[in-house]
Amino acid sequence: MSEIPIFKQSKTINNRADGKGAAVKITDLTLPGRFWKFRYLYLMFLPAFVYFIMFSYYPFFKGILMSFQENKLMGARPFAGLENYTYVLKDPDYIQAVINSLIIGLADMVLYFGLSLVLALCINEVGLRPVQKGLRTITYLPYLFSWSVIGGIWVLAFNNQGIVNIVRGWFGAEPLFFLAEAKYARMLVISMGVWRSIGYFAMLYSVSIFAIDPSLYEAARIDGAGRFMQITRIIIPSLAGTMKVILVILSISVLTHFDEIYVMQNPGNRRSIQTLLIYVYEVGITNFKLGTATAGATLVMAGTLVLAFITRNVIKYDA
Repeated sequence: MSEIPIFKQSKTINNRADGKGAAVKITDLTLPGRFWKFRYLYLMFLPAFVYFIMFSYYPFFKGILMSFQENKLMGARPFAGLENYTYVLKDPDYIQAVINSLIIGLADMVLYFGLSLVLALCINEVGLRPVQKGLRTITYLPYLFSWSVIGGIWVLAFNNQGIVNIVRGWFGAEPLFFLAEAKYARMLVISMGVWRSIGYFAMLYSVSIFAIDPSLYEAARIDGAGRFMQITRIIIPSLAGTMKVILVILSISVLTHFDEIYVMQNPGNRRSIQTLLIYVYEVGITNFKLGTATAGATLVMAGTLVLAFITRNVIKYDA
């Protein structure tokens, strides 16, 4: 049995440019040689590799395969071609879910991006550093809560006897059924997401603001630039890279809203806030139509990739 070649070639060089140093022998490793040299490092990665194969990649490709099969819970699933995709694209509930996902997702994208930038700039203008830290902590804190907790807070605030209707009653207004009326549902879901998430994205902006060279502010003051000019000419241009990252992150989440919708939906507002992932959940888990559900999920994934690709090209992410 022949041995695996560990070394490909060897060459001797001098460790000084003038040729007077000691000779150093450099050996190039073959691919098996590199693997053998770093075998313990590869073994450390093996559990993570197995985990991703079993719980990420296998379900992913299994789901795509099921989208081309008939809806059967047990036994063999005959090949159905594009039947599941045709059904999904003709389903009025799916079309409505696409509309709801785009309205809620794009509104969140614009509001998260803009309001978090404004919040970060405002906090940065606070003169006292301890006050800045306190404000960042307060605004970031909601992001640590689960959607179930946030949904509970919103239900308590906007139900028939919640704080919002109590305040309205002080001015003689009749209570509104915010949670049951479809015309308020999207507004509540969007505002709930804004309250939870802008502190997180403001923190990303703040980190980039901290990294700006203080000498730029000093040079601007010497040239007579006021604070507003410093913000528009120094801070905001310096945040361009962070803005691109945040926009790509937000574009990926446009079609993937689930948790906040699940905790807020009810028979009264369901049609106006049902998103694509809620549709996939109800079709697959509630109605046991796994082939149809995986077809819908595959379309969501494809749409997410398209949105991310368009966003990257529009903002020139790699430039």
